[in-house]
Amino acid sequence: MACKGGKEVVFYLMATIDRAAAEAFIARFRSHPGRKVIATLEALPPSFLEPLDPSVTLWDRAALEHEIGRTRIEKVMGGTDHGLVDELVADDYPRLISPELLEDIQDPSVGERIVRPVIGTEDIRELSRKTVSGFRYRLELVPHYVFGYICPLYMENEKVGVERGTLSINGLTHKAESWSERTEVVYALEISHRTLEPAIGTEDARRLAKRELVRVSSYDKDIIREENHVTITEKRRVAPREEQIVLEDRGVFYIPIWCVEGVHGVMIVNAGTGKIVSEDYYRI
Repeated sequence: MACKGGKEVVFYLMATIDRAAAEAFIARFRSHPGRKVIATLEALPPSFLEPLDPSVTLWDRAALEHEIGRTRIEKVMGGTDHGLVDELVADDYPRLISPELLEDIQDPSVGERIVRPVIGTEDIRELSRKTVSGFRYRLELVPHYVFGYICPLYMENEKVGVERGTLSINGLTHKAESWSERTEVVYALEISHRTLEPAIGTEDARRLAKRELVRVSSYDKDIIREENHVTITEKRRVAPREEQIVLEDRGVFYIPIWCVEGVHGVMIVNAGTGKIVSEDYYRI
């Protein structure tokens, strides 16, 4: 038995398909006010499902594989999605469909700056077939705050250089990532997709960008000098001053990411570059 949010759920785990045992479990907890779940690592045939009490939730191998894939994708991508446990405690209908997701389905995004995909549906199917044996695919648009920057460098009180460039902050994972000025964008996609909302605001992204610039632009430099016929080498710190970093807000851009769940694991592919971001193999 498990509890979440004031709701109780009883579970029955079946190593193999056993109709008699399942019916005995249902009979035992028929008056239980909470939810009832039967879980198994085998695939449940329609002949097993149809006669059962409709109040019982069934988790078979396919459902568990999907849940493992979903949680591993979340770990890499950031953010959260609805899962099997959320379905159990949901009291709205239809379950697992949030108002935001319904809005996305009914009103496809138009006008957003989306990095042009180079990996389409057929490409990702072929790529995943050779790796994780993909069976479920979704394309998600991940928001990135993009900033141009001017970053003066100092050695103590002396200005010794200036770094210029562009970087982005992932609106979900909060990580800083490189950004090419030659990135091509489009303003709509014909491929079915879901646009994700940033988990942070612009000001938070600016702070993260400055913090990253201080980190990557700070280094020690060897200063060599002669003194009384002796060569002296000392290390001096070169670093920017965060308050003097200038950021130009370029706005929010969306990177298309393929999230693939497969028989052998999950895979995440940057559809804008074609590069595999993550591969995670598993067995049940």
